[in-house]
Amino acid sequence: MFEPLQPIYGVAGIRAIEDQVLPHAEPSLMERAGRAAAEEAFRLIMDRSGPVLIACGPGNNGGDGFVMARRLLQAKRNVKVAFAGDFDKLPADAKAACTAWRDAGGEITSELPPPPAEGWALVADALFGIGLGRPVEGRYAEWIRTLNTLPVPRIAVDIPSGLDADTGRILGTAFRATHTLTFMALKPGLLTLNGPDHAGSLIVRNLDIVPGTYQPADGHLVQPGLFREHLQPRLYNTHKGTYGHVGVIGGAPGMTGAALLAGRAALKLGAGRVFIGLIDQHAPAVDPCQPEIILRPSDLILEQASVLAVGPGLGRSVMATSLLERAIASKLPLVLDADGLNLLAIEPGLHPRLSARAAPTLLTPHPAEAGRLLGTSVTAVQADRVQSALTLATRYNA
Repeated sequence: MFEPLQPIYGVAGIRAIEDQVLPHAEPSLMERAGRAAAEEAFRLIMDRSGPVLIACGPGNNGGDGFVMARRLLQAKRNVKVAFAGDFDKLPADAKAACTAWRDAGGEITSELPPPPAEGWALVADALFGIGLGRPVEGRYAEWIRTLNTLPVPRIAVDIPSGLDADTGRILGTAFRATHTLTFMALKPGLLTLNGPDHAGSLIVRNLDIVPGTYQPADGHLVQPGLFREHLQPRLYNTHKGTYGHVGVIGGAPGMTGAALLAGRAALKLGAGRVFIGLIDQHAPAVDPCQPEIILRPSDLILEQASVLAVGPGLGRSVMATSLLERAIASKLPLVLDADGLNLLAIEPGLHPRLSARAAPTLLTPHPAEAGRLLGTSVTAVQADRVQSALTLATRYNA
């Protein structure tokens, strides 16, 4: 019913795994990575003619590209390799991979070749991997901009060059892939900020390594498997009261829709009963789309609920602040969203009360709301979303 959980590792975690695996790896991790890249490339070009272009960089990511090229050549595909680095400065494994490519009959050009008459079957980015820590400039930047214009499948080897693997920031310029083959595990930068726009379809190959054996994951992809205990089929001998009562508080004048949408979502996700407290005194008495939702005065919701969501369309009135204070003081699991977070940011007296809660608390800020809670700018939050989220969780015991 559920897919296996997908772990996420930052660069430090991947390096810790590599340090343990590399001394004993046979075949080498580079050989495994290049072979996996060739296999995925071959799958993408099975019905496409024309040569494959692989752009190799000056480090181990370039070495992966050389192995990929050799494997495709051995599979009888026409492969062109462009290498902008210095052979003598390649790391040892990458230098060996480059030599093996040449020994197999492969050729190397120092510039990107023009597209052939029939067009490229595929282009592969093996310029820079997860260790990139500076902006891409000069010829490498020109290559990336050129590759991005090609109307063919574009696969990134491990991560699109120019994308920060931890944060998803673009370092100067970044390869825009249609597919990204990443090794061992997902990286945060593929999933946040600019990552999804540049990574395309994500493919994970673990290279015959179980990462969790060597290093605990930094996180996991949000997917149904994370909630398997709470997504079981309902038993016959039960009723709506068996499955919990969600209370939603919000819906100030002009914003009732936000609270209604949150309540409908809770119902569809399995809540037995949903109570919505709308602040707008002229709000409808029934939700015509989900009439089973119970609409009550907002100050009565805490008495009915077993879990609370406060903030959708809440507004910033005195009444809204009072309701937020009561929610924080409750012993119920609490989700704070939207204006619940904005009120928290401007009411510093609530911070220690929230941090002292014993019940679970979940914060769902967008970057601007996160910036208000952290006392920083949206730009600073966007520069490292993951760290911003961790800081918020620590500060507010969430």
